[in-house]
Amino acid sequence: MMEENVRYRRKNRMEEKLFTKKQVDELLKEKQRQLDVQYSVLKEVYESYEGLKKEHEVLKEKLSSYENPDDGYRKDWTWVAKIVFVLEKAGKPLRSAEIIEVLEKREEHLKNHTSKKQYFSAFLDMALKAERIKREKRKGERGYYYFLP
Repeated sequence: MMEENVRYRRKNRMEEKLFTKKQVDELLKEKQRQLDVQYSVLKEVYESYEGLKKEHEVLKEKLSSYENPDDGYRKDWTWVAKIVFVLEKAGKPLRSAEIIEVLEKREEHLKNHTSKKQYFSAFLDMALKAERIKREKRKGERGYYYFLP
């Protein structure tokens, strides 16, 4: 058995192909061309990645400025002050649903609240009692419109 194994190895060695210097050079040149193509593709993908990364940063900044505009709004204000701010910026009477919609974009707490209208009506009543805002009922429309005095 051992003798068969030795014969098999000798046979394989004889079948091994020997290359000339010219053939080796050809093979190396072909491999180098393949590497160059792969490198150029990799370079294009990397440049595309860098461009997309920059575009992502720009879009993040735009989104941040859209969600948190620098118009004087402060999250540490009371809800009454926030309601007055929204009405000032709107420049027209708004319904409570419209006020909530505007504040939802800025307040994470309100965005995740289960019963927004019930939660928010207490703050509207406080603003009315403090006479910071007024409300009016329009004939033929449900609910009230709130405006600044």
